[in-house]
Amino acid sequence: MIGARTFSISIEWENARFAELERTRRMLRRLRQELIELPPPPEPPQIVVLYDRFTIDGALVERVVEEEFRPAATPADLRIVASDHLRYYQQKNLGAATTTGEIVMFLDCDVVPEPGWLAAMLAAFDDPAVGVVGGETYVELGGFFSRAFALFWLFSLRPEGSGLARATFFHANNVAFRREIFAAHGFPDMPIYRGQCTLLGDAIAAAQVGLFRSRDARAAHPYPATPGYFIARALHAGRDWVMVQSARAQDGHVRLRAVLTDYRQRLRDARQRIGLGRAAVKVGPVGAAAAMGVAFVYLSLQAAGGALTLARPNLLPRLIPI
Repeated sequence: MIGARTFSISIEWENARFAELERTRRMLRRLRQELIELPPPPEPPQIVVLYDRFTIDGALVERVVEEEFRPAATPADLRIVASDHLRYYQQKNLGAATTTGEIVMFLDCDVVPEPGWLAAMLAAFDDPAVGVVGGETYVELGGFFSRAFALFWLFSLRPEGSGLARATFFHANNVAFRREIFAAHGFPDMPIYRGQCTLLGDAIAAAQVGLFRSRDARAAHPYPATPGYFIARALHAGRDWVMVQSARAQDGHVRLRAVLTDYRQRLRDARQRIGLGRAAVKVGPVGAAAAMGVAFVYLSLQAAGGALTLARPNLLPRLIPI
């Protein structure tokens, strides 16, 4: 039963640096409505908004939360937590550690859930085989570049259908864990940008605790809209891949051949995904060719980030911090 379990939701404010603030406002409004429509749980849900006091204006966080979430009129216990130099995954770990809900949920500040998202995430745990459930995150369609990214980037196209399915990975921006499972693993602390989720996924798979995806828990994600973030995100994705593969490798080493092989495979995958998906995002042959051009630039930068990391592992974070 949806209302039978306590739960917490941790929301980092780091991604607000790269997305329009209106996305965060939309997320808060939608989350508030989701909580209002939910059958009351045994205890008020714990909502924790976390930010780094050295990079984020705390007064702005408090003002936006008050205006959009309206804590006094929302059936939840909301806290805003300022941290000292904690980054994305560190904030998520802190959010889990400072709450007590049976279900530990994570939602990013720039990810906007669709109606029914929260109920779908919680309902998944009615099945005792489910230990972790990831929602369906997709790139929100707007202009051409959003459609191009929807065709080749990290996330699949917005899915149709409903129900639960076994999964091999999840996105940290839209996921829920049974508390004992997250407490036993957590996001690893590594000096990288976004690869920690992959390693936690490896640990979850090895533990065989039941990783599923809910097709009913959809949420919209932005694409990297500014040139600076586009370049930085691509380069750091390459560095993350090398660092993650190094952590996975028995000898701790990744060779340039592996970076180039991965690059070629990603280009092939992008070409195939664009060909199969272009009708769904309503781009014609010219648009598909242009989308492949965007993919080529992004994936080439990603490969360059990986190659640079092989030569100088710590250079990229100093040259282009993100």
